[in-house]
Amino acid sequence: MEKTYIPKRFKGRTGYHIFVDRFCRAEKEIPLIEGRRMKQWNDAMPDWWPDADGEYRNQYFYGGNLQGIIQKLEYFSELSIDLLYLSPISRTNTSHHYDVGDQREIDPYIGTWEDFITLCYEAHKRKMLIAVDLVFNHMGAKCEFFQKALAGEEKYRKWFEWDERGNPVYWFGFKDMPQCNKLEPSYQEYACDVVEKYVKHGADCIRLDLGENLPKEFLTKIKKRAKEINPEVLVVSEMWDFALKKGNPQIYDGQVDSLMNYPLSDAILRWVRYGNYLHYEAGLRNLAKYPANVHDVLWNHLDTHDTPRALNMLSGKGMLEDPFKGHLWDIEGPWRSYNNFDTYGFRKWESENDFCLSSEAIKRLKLAALVQYMSKGIPIVLYGTEAGVYGYKDPFNRKPYPWSNERTEILNFYVELGGLRASNRDILADGDMYVYVDERILEIVRRNEYGIIVAVLNRTNSEQKIGVNNYPTKVIFRLNESTERILKPLGAIVYRI
Repeated sequence: MEKTYIPKRFKGRTGYHIFVDRFCRAEKEIPLIEGRRMKQWNDAMPDWWPDADGEYRNQYFYGGNLQGIIQKLEYFSELSIDLLYLSPISRTNTSHHYDVGDQREIDPYIGTWEDFITLCYEAHKRKMLIAVDLVFNHMGAKCEFFQKALAGEEKYRKWFEWDERGNPVYWFGFKDMPQCNKLEPSYQEYACDVVEKYVKHGADCIRLDLGENLPKEFLTKIKKRAKEINPEVLVVSEMWDFALKKGNPQIYDGQVDSLMNYPLSDAILRWVRYGNYLHYEAGLRNLAKYPANVHDVLWNHLDTHDTPRALNMLSGKGMLEDPFKGHLWDIEGPWRSYNNFDTYGFRKWESENDFCLSSEAIKRLKLAALVQYMSKGIPIVLYGTEAGVYGYKDPFNRKPYPWSNERTEILNFYVELGGLRASNRDILADGDMYVYVDERILEIVRRNEYGIIVAVLNRTNSEQKIGVNNYPTKVIFRLNESTERILKPLGAIVYRI
């Protein structure tokens, strides 16, 4: 197994995933672009219904931009956030910006390269790092490159995949996202040029959308180009399952530095909600097979722009309790049939069930976040989770951040939790992790030469007795007035030895 260099500057950090259009809109003149609609920021209900012709185009915008992020850098400091992960910012036809065209251009709603340089500069002054989301698996059907391919330009036809009849191959059948030919050398060179531009302009980390679909040769070139410019860049691949299960050795032979840790989020959420400790234990055993130098930089999240919000997964309808039937968030089953998906029916159900902010849901979120922050790796908070944003899948999980309407109980908790992690970074950055878990109690121990941190959590609605050892200890965090001897319902205690 090849040992690869992992930039140490990422260890112990706390990350924040910014879906740029929905985070913060700085006041500026917004250009008129045909086909786009601008919603009022406080109108959080998404336009979930199809357009008049039955298509779902996602062409409504809230206008979040890079200047808005710059204005909120002190907010991140309050949360002890020091890694900002931006969703794609290139010019596209949709607000999610994953239907990319030329990723060397920034969308005019989002800003300019000067804005991006300023964001990186201001973030670096505050010792924050910037991660960007790049998309090389597919492009947008309306982008110039694909239109040239359809017109017969040979160079660009080579950039896309075609079936035996000469028709475009679309990612998962989505007609707005033609799939790229990731083995074409000229396309690989274009992608490396994109990576180079972002790194030269200040990006510290490259997150590769659907990186699990990118071939080894391609990933190797991307990583090489990035590290030639800055050896301290971290390259992270999106992978939805365990690397070994996928048969994809990306982190074993150095193709990438890290992965999005979906298996851990599934395990944490299932334990907090259902007490499925065997699934949690099995997940940690599989993760233990990853190279040791990768563990401290895995991206650990509870929710993402592709899953329901954590509050929904911890309390809402439709979640899959049985891990053998799919991930916790795989709730689309009732609307799926052979070669078809009832998008309207699914979104209608989401809109009718769009409420998940009970007191119990909030308590469960606090437990899940504590596990996330205590685990090996980098916790990544999806924008607004700390403010009480809820919602099922796209588009309900992508509501605008509720500035001045945050759920303060949750926000204050995340401020305290961030402080806990920051003040104990000496251990949490790279300390070994040991776990005891059953259907009631989870105990996480982090240990290195600087000391020991122990977190004990109670996921039940009844008090649980625990016994803290006789070593000198200092309680550094507690939930629901738990003590060294009694864990209150949905409570927890963290102490340092």
